[in-house]
Amino acid sequence: MKKIFLLLVLFFLTGACNKQEKGIDLKNIKFNISSPYGNHFITGYDIPFTATDRQGNDITPAVTFYVNGQAQSSDTLRFSAPGTYQISAKWDLGGVEKDLETPLQVEVIEPRSQTYVLVEDYTGTWCVNCPRVIYHLEEAMNQNNRIVPVAIHNRGHNSDPFHFDQVEVLTDEYNITAYPTPLLNRLEVWDEQVQSLNEYTAKNQPLGLSVESQINGNRIELTVRVRFDMDMSSEDLKLTVYLLENHLHADQANATPYYGGQDPIPDFEHNHVLRKSLTAVLGDDIPKSECGFNEIYEKSFSFNIPPKVENQANIVFAAFVTRGRHQATVINARQAPVNSTSGF
Repeated sequence: MKKIFLLLVLFFLTGACNKQEKGIDLKNIKFNISSPYGNHFITGYDIPFTATDRQGNDITPAVTFYVNGQAQSSDTLRFSAPGTYQISAKWDLGGVEKDLETPLQVEVIEPRSQTYVLVEDYTGTWCVNCPRVIYHLEEAMNQNNRIVPVAIHNRGHNSDPFHFDQVEVLTDEYNITAYPTPLLNRLEVWDEQVQSLNEYTAKNQPLGLSVESQINGNRIELTVRVRFDMDMSSEDLKLTVYLLENHLHADQANATPYYGGQDPIPDFEHNHVLRKSLTAVLGDDIPKSECGFNEIYEKSFSFNIPPKVENQANIVFAAFVTRGRHQATVINARQAPVNSTSGF
């Protein structure tokens, strides 16, 4: 269809009007280029560009983009160094090229926030193979301190003292049917290799999170902030905040050689256990008006410590931002123990 459209444009230009002896009259032909992320970008992040004519038709396949005068082989650009860049373009009108009249000037910075990776471990005290994932996750966390683990317990047809009441919302949304299933950034099942996690934390991300909390008696005051290094207002973003608890104990079924191969493992220590979602379990919308470049979106919570929490000193908060409406995926995450502040 795009080829047909271009042929019609050429026919109109050469046959209907503005036909000259030397070819097409380009004076009245105009087009624009844009990125969904405005004109402030971070290094190491793929930035898609599109081109449209004056009628709003997508002409991207017929356009070549240039960075500081250097032709690019794709309409997706990645900048390796910070600085100011000029983005120009040429529209190929069947062998006749039209230059973009006003090139874009963009600013590129290094990301100001570290990248963390979310690992959601769908598990159960009754699950005989779950100790394998728990073991490998603990091993990975000893090698990479930018992993945000969440243990999501499901009683299934059995019993589990740490069952998360809204687990079915998550399992339905992400098609979790087997245990264990360690979900990586809600994108893929983790292969239980630390290298896979290292690859995620090595990627630059356009936003970062900070988590600050304190306990006053039986009440917790919590503030989560999201800082944007690019304009993300074109995305459907949600913030999810979970309350976790460490150092819980219960017997764990085991059919693996890990933890001595005992079955069950008596008084096994369960960590990162999801106890409560402080937002909707699939996240709360972040207003698009607060997702611009250099904006900081802030959400505060004030609540009593949930009765199921056994020891308030063992509370940890996990916060993350997702993109998309269905089976949303994680952009970045952060965690912090209660009574602490984590920076971006």
